[in-house]
This record gives sequence, C-alpha cells and structure tokens, in this order.
Amino acid sequence: MARHILITGASVAGNTAAWWLGRAGFDVTVVERAPAFREGGQNIDVRGSGREVLRRMGLEQAALDHGTGEEGTAWVDADNRIAAQFLVTDSATEGMTAEMEILRGDLSRLLYEPASQHATYRFGDSVTAIEQTETAASVTFASGRTARYDAVIVAEGVGSATRAHVFPNENDPRWMDLTIAYFTVPRTPDDDRLWRWYNATEGRSVSLRPDRHGTTRAMLSVQQPPQGEQDWSIADQKAWLRAQFANAGWKSQRVLDGMDTTDDFYFDVLRQVRMKCWSKGRVVLTGDAAWCATPIAGIGTALAVTGAYVLAAELARTDDIAAAFAAYEQAMRPMVEDAQGVPKIAPKMMNPQTRTGIRLLHTALDVASKPAVRSVTGKIFGGRSKAPDLSRYKDVIMAHDADMTHLGSPLPAETPPPTGLSPLLALGAVGLVLGASALVGRRNAPDPSHPRIRRWYRRLDKPEFTPPDAAFGAVWPVLETGLAVGGYRLLRQPSGPARNTAVGLWLLNTAMVGGWTQLFFREKKLGASAVASAAMVASSAAYVATAAKVDKPAAATGVPFVAWLGFATLLAERIWRDNPADKMRGPKT
Repeated sequence: MARHILITGASVAGNTAAWWLGRAGFDVTVVERAPAFREGGQNIDVRGSGREVLRRMGLEQAALDHGTGEEGTAWVDADNRIAAQFLVTDSATEGMTAEMEILRGDLSRLLYEPASQHATYRFGDSVTAIEQTETAASVTFASGRTARYDAVIVAEGVGSATRAHVFPNENDPRWMDLTIAYFTVPRTPDDDRLWRWYNATEGRSVSLRPDRHGTTRAMLSVQQPPQGEQDWSIADQKAWLRAQFANAGWKSQRVLDGMDTTDDFYFDVLRQVRMKCWSKGRVVLTGDAAWCATPIAGIGTALAVTGAYVLAAELARTDDIAAAFAAYEQAMRPMVEDAQGVPKIAPKMMNPQTRTGIRLLHTALDVASKPAVRSVTGKIFGGRSKAPDLSRYKDVIMAHDADMTHLGSPLPAETPPPTGLSPLLALGAVGLVLGASALVGRRNAPDPSHPRIRRWYRRLDKPEFTPPDAAFGAVWPVLETGLAVGGYRLLRQPSGPARNTAVGLWLLNTAMVGGWTQLFFREKKLGASAVASAAMVASSAAYVATAAKVDKPAAATGVPFVAWLGFATLLAERIWRDNPADKMRGPKT
C-alpha cells in the first residue's frame, strides 16, 4: 500500500481526504498556503451522497447542529415585499435552501479538527515544484523544504496553482457569465432567517443570508461576460462593485457600506474547470481543482466530499496508484458531468436585465411556489441522480480502523436502480396529455367552426409583424410534436430528481398552452394572456434547462417552443396595448 500522501489545500475536499486516509493508515501531510486555518465563508449545503459520506464519518448531526438556521428562500422587490418564496417546511424536496445549510468555514472545521488527529497540517506553505519518477513524487515547497511522497492530492480551488504547474494549459474553462462577491456584513434587527434575493436591472442581484454567528452573509452578483475582473486588485474589485450597485436599490447601500469594512471579502468570475484527465503520474486532482461546477450547479460541496471519500477509498483498495486514480475518475465522472451540465442560460434567467424580465421571473417563481407544483419544481434546485455507488466502499476503510465501527448510522440497504416507463406507457401518457391540451386549444380556435371567436379576433388591431392565420396552424403542430418527442424521451428515463422535475415542467407547460387559449380567445382577457405568455417563456426555459441534465435531445426539442413563446409574448403584449377595452367585448361562445 502507498503510505506517504501529500494533500495541497485544507479545503473541504482536502480535509475530507485527510480524514479518511489518516484513519486508513496512511501517513498524511496537508499543506495550506493560508497562514492559519481559514474561518468564514458563505453558505453551502450538503445533499445526497455528500450527506451520506458525512453520516459515515459520524458528522451528520454535528453539521446539522452547526447549521445557519436558514428557513427558506424569498425573492423580494425594492420595498422588501416578498414576490415568491420557497420555505424548507413547505416541501418534501429540498429547494435552494437545503435542510443542511452550513457555512463553509464551519463545515471545514468540523472536518479539520478530527482529521488533524491523524494527519500533519502545515500552514503558511505551498508547493512550488513537483518532479515525478516511477516510484515517487519529489516536492519542493515555498518554505524551501523538500520531500518525497507516494502520491500528491491537489485539493485547491478553481484557480489552483499546483494544477497549472503539473497540468499546464490542460484546463479548458467554461465561463458562466456571472461575477459574484461574497462577504460578511453586520446584522440588523430586521434581518430574518430567510435568504432574501433582490434583482435589480442590468443583470444585478443583491442577497442577504443568515448565519449562526450574529452576522449576515451578503452576496453581490452581476450577469455579464467575463472581462478579467478576477485578476484585479481587491481595491479595484470593490471600486467596480460600488459603481455597479450605486443605484441598485433595496439594501444595496447597506451592503456596499459593509463591504468597506469586511475582513472576508471573496470575489470571483464564475467558471467551470474542464479537465480531460484528473491525474498525471502520482498527482491527482480533486474538488474544485478538478471539476469546479460553480455555485450555480448547487452541488459543489456534495461533489467535494463525495470525491474525496471515493479517492481515499480507491487508494485504500490497492497499492497500484494508477489503478486507484483511474477507478476514482471512472466513479466520479458521471456525477461531475451531470453537475457541469447546467446551461449558461441559467444565470441570465435568474438575473434579468430589464424590469419586465424581473417581473416575469417573479411571476414564474410565484407559480412554481404554489402547492400544486411546489413538490415538483422544488427539485430543480436539488441534488443529482448520478452519484457513485457508495455501497462498494462501505467496508474498505473501516477494515483499517477498528475504532471507526461506532461511527455513523447503519448503511441503507441497497435498492435496485430506478427505471423509466415502458414504451407503451410512455406513449400512452404523452398521447393523453397532449390530446387533452389539443382538445382545449381546438375548443377555442378562431376558425370557421367558431365564427364569433373568429370575427372578434379579425377585428383586433394587430401589429405588422403578425403572421398570417395559416402560419399559426402550421407552427403549432410542429411545436406540439417536439413536446411529444421530448416528453416521451423523458418518461423513458430512470426516475430521479432532475428527470422528475423535467417531466413536471413538461406537464406544466403543456397545460399552460391550453390555458392561454382560454384566456385569449374565449375569455378575451388580453392583459392576462400577455402575462401568462410571459410566464410560459420562463417555465418553458426552465423545462429546457432541466431536461438538458437528463436527456439533451429532449431538451433540444423544446428550444423552438421557447423561441416561439418569446415571439408570442411580444405579439400578445402589442395586441393588448393596441386594443382598447371596448374592442375586447363580444359574446362568448
């Protein structure tokens, strides 16, 4: 068995790897560039497989006890009125606020303190060079020390210097067009236990979240393409934020004032780390250094904890370093690629550029928060279904440490993998859903079978870009066919959070199509139909984004639907504006 292990970075991933490797009998050294253990940091959550690893470490309850106490997420307007909210107690599924919400520094300390009993930590030092042979990795440190190790685990951040040294020019980052700053501000009496999210125009947002230390965690974000801001000095970054948020409204001035005195300012332009291979010789990457999925994915901590555990277990299984690294990568790739599949449209959807876009976002979120759809749409922020099978590791490290038998709760019994619907049932479900929608639409169509509706529609003043009636008749069958194909493909996929959410959004959008025809043609409520059309743009975009995590062809079939709804929203709004109330009157059929 390889015995001497170096871990670079006392991160969540680094501390988790040190915890498990130390107990498995390895001689572990952790080197951290910071001069001391780093406290602070923003809210993170631990879900799914990450929470299972904490359970096996005996740390699950401690993590819950050290939680922030956040009770849910609320989108607010400039007057702090709630436009939409998702409370933890209102849903059986975890939304943007998970049951296990904890500060990064608090979780890291829960991992670090027991890990330090079985590993040597050296703060204020870093790696400057690594020379590899077939038998060892020779490491030179900034302090001037040198040492030989059987393996080196790089558990640094998204901008890992050690990764750049060992894997030069091998990272192909995917920029997410979102710049974020995190820091702590003083708590005020009106701060509650909600994550309050305020959207301003020009893609800006301000967030305030509770913690357990008597302060409040703030976040400023700007949706725009990267311009190299991550390389600026802290002074320039703060000056840029002050200029960006000078007129943003809500509590932006309070946050900017707090930014001037904070001691934990963190600024980053979000980008994913894309590596074709996570290991080279005796050096391996884990955590953000290997695969940073960005906070947008909502699964970064689970990835870090799960990946470090799997890596440690694979190293404990064999003396063959290359085989252990290969097995680790094979186990973790599906989960990582699933997490990194979040579409770049997501930051744009959540950070609109205009007031109209903000109203549409709030409308869509308010619809999603209703009891009828909350149990489904809440999963859009939840975990993933492609985590590695942890049952194969349950006895690997335990065998090396008899004192660990008392830790954690019994492992759950293995269950068979989930499956999707049979072809016949999937076709039947698609036919039933789309058939019902088509019947409702046919009932309200402005064609010769409904002469009053047709006469009323033709009397309306319509803009010059209105397609001829025949175009509508040609377009909708194509769009409905796309929805049918997408729905069928999704129903055939194995059940899981992302798949179930995508199916729920597919059902919601299909139902909304019929509802829109009722509002516009039969009820003649032009204003309400324009709002409903805009809400459908948001909900259909959410459908495409979620379906892309499960089945990319299914998501692709929904893209024309989103584009057509965007055009239809512009058309509906213009017709509403150009037609006075008296023209909307007419007998109902």
